[in-house]
Amino acid sequence: MAAGAVLFWIIVWQLGSMALGSPLLLPSPVAVLLRLGELLPQAVFWERIGFSLARIAGGFALGALLGTLGALAAARWRVVEGLIAPLISLAKSVPVASITVLALIWLRAANLAVLVVLLVVLPIVYENTLAGLRATDRSLDEMAALFRIPAPRRLRYLVMPRLFPYLSAALGAGMGMAWKAGVAAEVIGIPNGSLGEAIYDAKVYFDTTELFAVTLAVVAVSAASTALVRAALHAVEPIACGAAGHAPALERVDAGAPASADDAQASPQTAAATSPAAGTAAAPLALDGIEKSFAGHRVLRDVSLAARPGEALCLMAPSGAGKTTLMRIVAGLEHADAGSLVMGDACDREPLPAVSMAFQDDRLADQASALANARLPLTPGTAAWDAAPELLRELGLGERLLSPASTCSGGERRRIALARALLAPHGILLLDEPFTGLDATARERAAMLVRSRERNRIVIIATHDRVDAELLGARVIHLVAGERGLSCQPD
Repeated sequence: MAAGAVLFWIIVWQLGSMALGSPLLLPSPVAVLLRLGELLPQAVFWERIGFSLARIAGGFALGALLGTLGALAAARWRVVEGLIAPLISLAKSVPVASITVLALIWLRAANLAVLVVLLVVLPIVYENTLAGLRATDRSLDEMAALFRIPAPRRLRYLVMPRLFPYLSAALGAGMGMAWKAGVAAEVIGIPNGSLGEAIYDAKVYFDTTELFAVTLAVVAVSAASTALVRAALHAVEPIACGAAGHAPALERVDAGAPASADDAQASPQTAAATSPAAGTAAAPLALDGIEKSFAGHRVLRDVSLAARPGEALCLMAPSGAGKTTLMRIVAGLEHADAGSLVMGDACDREPLPAVSMAFQDDRLADQASALANARLPLTPGTAAWDAAPELLRELGLGERLLSPASTCSGGERRRIALARALLAPHGILLLDEPFTGLDATARERAAMLVRSRERNRIVIIATHDRVDAELLGARVIHLVAGERGLSCQPD
C-alpha cells in the first residue's frame, strides 16, 4: 500500500514536469535520480552528509537527554514543571528561522544546527516523557510501596513499561523533525561543507535539478536515521522493561543467584524486613473501633477484632461490602477515620511487623516472567529468593516459571500473586479473595501451602466463600451490613 502511494505521487510528479516543460521549474523524477547518481560517487558529497549528520545527531542527543531529565524533575516536583512550562511553550512557538537568526549572533555557523535541533527536539521529548510518567498505574504503585520494592527495580519493571511507548514515539518523531530543522538552519547559516550549503548554492545558481537531488538525499538520510532510532528502541525495549527472558538476575532458577545492579540498591527497609524478626508475629493484632467513610457514605462502623499469630482469621461478607477496605487499612494503604491498630497489649505496644498481601486484583508486571514477579520484593541470596522457583512449582506453575505474566491464565496469575505474597518478608499476611479463579485441586494445594508456611504469623483472609475459610481452618468473622455501615459479628 505504501509503495503504491509513493509510485502514484512519482507519476503525478512526472506528469507535472511534462506539463510544465521546464526543468528550471520542475525537473522530472528521472533527471533528479540521474543527478543524485552523479553526486553519490563524490567524496565531497559524503563529507557534507557526515558534517550535517554529526551536528544534527548531537543536537538530537542533547535535546533527548535534557527533555528526559526535565520531565523526570517535573514529574517529581510540581514547582519545576511550573518553571519549565514557559520555556517549553517558547521553544514550541518560536519559528525555526527566528531561532536560527538569533543563534547566529551567539554561535559559529558550523554549530548552528546543534542548538536549533536541540530546541526542536527538547519539547517533543519533554512532553511525551512527562505524559508517560504521569500515566501511572496506581494499583502497581501501591503494590510497590507495600512490598518496598527497590527504586531501580521499580523503575525497570513497573515504570518503564508504561513510559517506553511515549519515549519511543517522541524519539521517532523527534528525529524526523531534527533533520527538517537542522537543514533549514544550515540553509540560513550556510556553514561550509554542509548539506544546507549545497541546497543554498543550488538555489543561487538556479540548478533546480541539483536542489531536488540534494533534498531527496536529505529525505533519505532522515528516513534512514529515523528507522535506525526506532530499530534500536525496539531492540532495547525488552531489556529496559525487564521482559521475560531479558531479566537474568531475577530469572535464574538455580540457588544463590548473584545480585545485579538493579538489586545492589535495595532499600534499608527491605534489608531489615528480611531479618528473622520480620518473619514472625509474636503478639496479637487488635483492631479497635475502626471506622471509615467515603464521600459521606460510611463503609466501616466500629469494627473491632483480634488476630493471633498461628491462627487464620477469615472476614466474610458479600462482594463489595467493605472487606477490602478493612484489609487496606491493616496494610497501611488507607487511613481509618477513627479507631486504632494495636500490636500487642494496649499497655505494651509493639511496632507493626512487615505486611504482605495478595491483592484482589493480581497487580503483576505483565511483561515480566512469573519468577521475576515473585522475586520483585525479595533480596538476592536470601532463603526466600532461592525458594521462589520451588514454591511456584508447588503451586503448579513449574512450566510457566519463565513465561510472561501476560500470557498466563487468570488462575495462574492468582497463584503468581499468592507466591509473591508468601515469599515477601512479613509478619502479617493479608489474602483478599486469594483463591478466585482456581479449580478445586489448585485451591486445596494453595490453601495447604498457606497453612504450612504461615504457622507463626498472623493471617487475615477476606472472602465471600466459606470453603476458603474451611480449607485454611480459619476463625470466621462476619462483617454485617447495617444502616450505618459494616460491623463485626462472630461466626
